Amino acid sequence: MRKMVKGANVGLAELGEDVASVVMSLGWNGATGEGDVDVDVSVLLLDRNGKVGGDGDFLSRGNPAAGNGSVRLLGRTSAADGSEERISFDLDAVPAEVEQIVVAASRHDGSAFEDLNDLRVALAGSSGEGLVHFSVDEAGAVNAVIFGALYRRGDEWKFRAVGQGYASGPAGLAADFGVDIDGGAGTTGPDPRAASPSATVPSPRAPEPAAHDDEAAPESEVDAETDAAEVELDAVGAAGDDGADREFVEHERSEMRDFVKGLSPDDIKSGGWFTKLSAQALSSYTDKVDWKYFQERYEGVPADVIVDQRIKMASRYAALEGGLSAGAYSAAVAATIGSLGGASAATVPAAVATMMVDVAFITRLQLRLAYDIAVLYRVPLDLSDPDDMWKLIRVAFTIKSGEAVRGGVTKAVPAMVRPVVKRFYSGAVLNAAKGLPVVGKYLLQRNVIKIGIPVVGVPLAVVLNRYTTLLAGRHAQAVFRNEARVIEIAERLTGRSRHPQLMLWVAWFVILADEKTTDDEALLIRHLVRLVRDQHQVVDRQLAHLVDVDHADVWRRVDAEPGDLSDLLDVAEQVAAVDGDVNTAESAVISELRDRCCRV
Repeated sequence: MRKMVKGANVGLAELGEDVASVVMSLGWNGATGEGDVDVDVSVLLLDRNGKVGGDGDFLSRGNPAAGNGSVRLLGRTSAADGSEERISFDLDAVPAEVEQIVVAASRHDGSAFEDLNDLRVALAGSSGEGLVHFSVDEAGAVNAVIFGALYRRGDEWKFRAVGQGYASGPAGLAADFGVDIDGGAGTTGPDPRAASPSATVPSPRAPEPAAHDDEAAPESEVDAETDAAEVELDAVGAAGDDGADREFVEHERSEMRDFVKGLSPDDIKSGGWFTKLSAQALSSYTDKVDWKYFQERYEGVPADVIVDQRIKMASRYAALEGGLSAGAYSAAVAATIGSLGGASAATVPAAVATMMVDVAFITRLQLRLAYDIAVLYRVPLDLSDPDDMWKLIRVAFTIKSGEAVRGGVTKAVPAMVRPVVKRFYSGAVLNAAKGLPVVGKYLLQRNVIKIGIPVVGVPLAVVLNRYTTLLAGRHAQAVFRNEARVIEIAERLTGRSRHPQLMLWVAWFVILADEKTTDDEALLIRHLVRLVRDQHQVVDRQLAHLVDVDHADVWRRVDAEPGDLSDLLDVAEQVAAVDGDVNTAESAVISELRDRCCRV
C-alpha cells in the first residue's frame, strides 16, 4: 500500500493491474474514541471548469448515487479504529465530461474536524487489496474538509491526497464547486451560519510533475492564502497543462492585484513594496518548503533533474503572466483611442497598477525559484541573516550581470517604444522607480517598455518574461550547484579528518599561499569552519582573528602533531584544486607539507 502525504498524487495504473473499479474509505475516531459521530460525506463530480453539471453530480445522503451508477455512496460501517464511510467508483463508466471527482466531508452544529482523531482516507482495488493510505493531520477548527480527489490525466485516472480544510464550511465548499445550496436534490443542508467562501482548493488538475513526482507535497496549514503557493510547488512539469497553468497564473495575478492595492505611494517611492513583497513571498513558504519536502516528494531523483523541471515551470508561468499583463495594458490603451491621442487620467493609474502586478508576480516567482534551487542543492540559507537574504536576492535577480543582460534586451525594442515611455512614464514615476532597493531601480522601467505598446507589447512581454526567468533560474542553478559542490568537499574533508582544528590552519594556509582568495575558496573555508564547529565542537578563535598566516607557526603546529597526517595532505590538495588548477604557490605549500607529513 502506498502511504501518501498532503498534496501527493499518484497514477492508479502504477498501483495495480485492475484499478478500473476502486473503493474509497473515509475514516475517523471521535475525540473520546467513539466512532459514530456527526460526519456527512459528499462527492462532487466536476467538469473541466471545476463545477458540477447539475444536482445529480453532487452525491450525499439524500442522493447516494450518480445518474448512471458509476459512483455510489455505500454507507457507513464500524471499523476497529472508528467509523468508515465507503464510496465505490466504476471509473470506466464515469461520464466523459467528468474530469474530477472530489470527496469531502462536513460537520454541523458548531462541530469541527479538529475534535476528531485519526482522520484518514484509503483506496482499495476491486479485489480488496489496499492501494493508498493518507492521514489527514491537523484538520483545524473547520467544519468542512476535502479528503482527496480522483482526476483524469489523459486516458489515466490519478488520485491526489488533498487534506484541505474549508474555513467557510459546507456552504463555501458547495458554492466554490457550483452546487445550488438553496434546496436542490444534491444538497446536504449546509449550516446557515457558515461564512461566505474564503478558501481555495489546490486543484487536482494542477500541472503534473515528472515521472518521479508521486510521493509527497507536504502542506501543513489550512490557511487559504498560502494554498496558491503550494499549487506552484506541486506544478512541476516540463510539458505542463495550458489550462491549469493559466488558471494558476490568473489566481496568482489576483493575489498580486490585492497586494498592489494595499501599497501606499510611499511604499512605491521608498521601495517598501519590495521589502513587503519579499516578506510575503518567503515567510510561510520557507516554513513549508525544506529539504525534507523535496526528499519525500522526489525520493531518489537527482537534484539537477528537479531543478531543471522547476526552472521550466517558472518560465512558463512568467510567459503566461507577461501576456496577460500586456494584454490588460493594451485593452486600457485601446479604450482611450480617439481622445486626442493621449491616455485618460483613469487609464494611467490602471496601467501603473498593471505594471506593478507584473513586477510583483515575477519578483515573487523568481525569489521562490531561487530559494527552491538552494534547498534542492542543500545549500544552507538563514533568511533571518541579512547576508544570506542579500545573497538570495542577488542570485534570484542576477544582480549586476542580470542588469546588463536586461538592458541589452530592452534596447532591442522598436524605437517607437521609447518616446511613448518618456511621454507617459516620466518624472515622478521614473524618479520613484530609481529609489527602489536592489532590483526596483530598473524593474519598473523595464516593465513599462515591455508591456507599454499594444501589438508589440504582448509578444515582447511573453518572450522577455520567459527569457529573464530562465536566465534567473539558470543563474541560480549555477551558483547554488557550485556551492553544493564546495559543501560536498567540505563535508568529505571534515568527515575524514583526524585533526579538525589543524585542518583549518592548513586549509587557510593553502588558500592564502598566492595572496588572494577566490569566491570558491572563501566558500570552502566558511563551510569547513561551520562543519568543524557543528561536528567536532571546535572553534578556533585565534584563527578567526588572524589576518596574515605565519608560515613558521603553521609548520610548528604540523610538526608538533603526532601520528598519521595523511588527512592533512588530502585537505591541502583538495583546497588548492577547489577553484581550478593548482598554482605554483599552492604547489609549493603542498610539497612542503608532504615532506613534513612523511617525516612524521
